[in-house]
Amino acid sequence: MSEPIASDVRRRRAAAKLSQRELAGAVGVSRQALSAIEAGRQTPSTAVALRLARALRCRVEDLFSLASGGAFTATAATPLEDARVVVARIDGRLVAHPLGPVGRGADGRVREAAHRGSDVDVELFDPGAVDQVLVAGCAPLLGALADRVARRHRDARVTWIPADSTRALALLAAGFVHVAGVHLAGGDDPHAHERLARSNAGGGSSIVHLARWRQGLVIAPDNPHGIGGVDALARPELRCAQRGQGAGAQQLQMQLRAQLGAPPPRSDAPQARGHEEVAQMVRWGVADVGVAVESAALAAALSFVPVVEESFELIVPQRRLANPAVARLLDVLGSRSFRDEAAAVPGYDVSRAGHARSVSA
Repeated sequence: MSEPIASDVRRRRAAAKLSQRELAGAVGVSRQALSAIEAGRQTPSTAVALRLARALRCRVEDLFSLASGGAFTATAATPLEDARVVVARIDGRLVAHPLGPVGRGADGRVREAAHRGSDVDVELFDPGAVDQVLVAGCAPLLGALADRVARRHRDARVTWIPADSTRALALLAAGFVHVAGVHLAGGDDPHAHERLARSNAGGGSSIVHLARWRQGLVIAPDNPHGIGGVDALARPELRCAQRGQGAGAQQLQMQLRAQLGAPPPRSDAPQARGHEEVAQMVRWGVADVGVAVESAALAAALSFVPVVEESFELIVPQRRLANPAVARLLDVLGSRSFRDEAAAVPGYDVSRAGHARSVSA
């Protein structure tokens, strides 16, 4: 059996600002045939390949290559453009996420631009890689959980997709991840996660406890700005690291500002993508203060002023509990070995890790 061919014709045609009809006419094939060639469903003859290369002003090998794992169609979870991607099968369809900060090898590559929710051709390096579980959330502990699953179960893979709580829920609701991690339930609203599960899981679900942590102010160890508490957020001269509006840390910061009657953040305030980046900004003097979890402050050798205690929990749709890889994920989460490993990481209380409760639709 001949190896499948990965086609870069569509991206090259778009870069040349040619329509399918225009390019098809230039090389003497039908528009339908060109569409099949672009999607990798049809291998062109040598003559057609040469005419395509001439029309697009490139080499034949720039247009076609052997797809080591095969060419497949996936739905883009975010805008994509010539990127290494993580690919998984969710509810019968393939979804693709850009690799970004995910610290592992890619499952495949896309060579064309795609909008969120649109189909894109993916060159898979290993077709078996798609049978994995995607977990979105902002807790760095998710990376350790994914690694623990891989070491304990050779037939199960978990990939952490870093995302704030609101984005993790949006990815879950859109069917772009199997599981979402959140920490949006404050002490004044302990049932927030149940409501979020009903709104975003598409039916009944389980809420599984991962860890409890403290969230507060991250400051330099020598405290050069004399920060003693949350009133520092009302000091206009301080640069406070900001997160996206959907981040639990950002929501806490804005609640504290409102309670203090503090001005909005400075226009030159640095923007961070996660708890660890907030800590690094403070460590290197890019920000004077930030709101993050205690574990991020400790890992960066920074001082920490606790403000609230929160639970980080995983929302798992009921229909996904039968997925063998999801079952293995939850098995590892509740295991003694994982709790022992996570307990060695300062800033986390994992004594209730794996405890689950059901939420009706």
